[in-house]
Amino acid sequence: MNPGIMPLPPVATEELPHVGAGLRFLDAPTDYLLELRARHGDTFFVDLFGFPLLFSFSPRGLQSLYALPEEEASFGLATFDMIGFKTPAEVFADVDPAIFREALAPSRLPAQVALIDAVVQMELERWGDAGETDIFDAIRTLEQRVGFALWIAPVAAEEPWWPELKRHFDVLDQATAFVAPQQTLATIASGKAAERAALASIAELLPRILAAHDAGPARGAATVDMLRARFAGADAALAERRVLHNAINLNQGFLSNLYAAIAWMSAEVLLRPEVRARLQDEIAATRAAHGEAFRSSPEALGTMGYAAQVLMESVRVAQRSLTLRKVLRPVGFDAGDGLYTVQPGVYIATMLSVTNTQTPELARFDPAHYNGRELRPELVPGRETVSTFGHGRHACPAQRFSLHMARIVVSRLLERFELSPCFAAMQPSRKQMGGVSRPEDTARVAYRLRNAAH
Repeated sequence: MNPGIMPLPPVATEELPHVGAGLRFLDAPTDYLLELRARHGDTFFVDLFGFPLLFSFSPRGLQSLYALPEEEASFGLATFDMIGFKTPAEVFADVDPAIFREALAPSRLPAQVALIDAVVQMELERWGDAGETDIFDAIRTLEQRVGFALWIAPVAAEEPWWPELKRHFDVLDQATAFVAPQQTLATIASGKAAERAALASIAELLPRILAAHDAGPARGAATVDMLRARFAGADAALAERRVLHNAINLNQGFLSNLYAAIAWMSAEVLLRPEVRARLQDEIAATRAAHGEAFRSSPEALGTMGYAAQVLMESVRVAQRSLTLRKVLRPVGFDAGDGLYTVQPGVYIATMLSVTNTQTPELARFDPAHYNGRELRPELVPGRETVSTFGHGRHACPAQRFSLHMARIVVSRLLERFELSPCFAAMQPSRKQMGGVSRPEDTARVAYRLRNAAH
């Protein structure tokens, strides 16, 4: 065997080369990697359906992984290789990577949190006075509406546009590539037929939404206006296509993990009366200090430190991210147990669910594990051994934005409704191989409108 790694680390073998390890990984990736780690140690090689992966789980190896330069071992190309199984390649061809960071510029945050709060109120009103819902499905729909408002235009979150947009984005959902990787073969076999049909439907729908936006009072104040200005040129058809594909990409990136993080936080709060009570006290104190409109103020939201601790802890225990770097040129990789020379084509990888809860203390849910957004350093042998929003140059640029949205959503839920979980506990999905986990079983919640003024 010559996988392109010298010296060769322990090799995970199954009865069927390429396929055997791949099938076991698809069935239960975290369980399989825990088994391989117990068998081989912190560094080993495994071939998953022909994808060569050098896995590392030691503190030094994880530090090295996050420090790899993009031009030598690419996070972007590795991510593309995963979601490219689901998303039509033509979407990526027009994407400007700088747009996501531009859309998350601090100067945009005050308007964004105000818009988030307005759309959250609209969606929660749609729930009615009482009922029962799956909290993950409900918050996914809520976040889709917010995304349409943020990354297209506010009118896109209104009737009649958002239900049709949702229907097509549900088909495109690139998170399926890692949440339900078993569906990938059907997607490939069809030539992404359903995804391309959804893309065509959004392309037909978007001009009508933009016409409604242009006819309204918010013209010039939406992300789509920024996109149209950025891609304006002599070729109108090319500009229209670039606006379409970048708007789709922004919505896809926004939806991939944040809704699951907020849903997991919501479920943990409902399961833990002491956490709920403390969070409700913090909400009341924030209102008293900053006024009724505190959710429209990034400064006010930023004072809600306990909410940040609850979100970070919820994300930590639910993380199922398969973190990959695709080697583009020969690199020296220090895994802690030795220095490996890794050739192009190999993926250097870790999986957060293997290390995020690897001690008895970390296996326990407790928001006090965090001081604000920072994990208490005495809990881990190395900073990179636990990850929520990533580390280094590839840390998620939307962390502050995500915390603000979580504060808005969860505080609105707790103040508007009496909420009762219809489940006694939650377990992360055994089959998920990326992102914040969806639950193994449904997480239904009964709700009833509160009588209080808020």
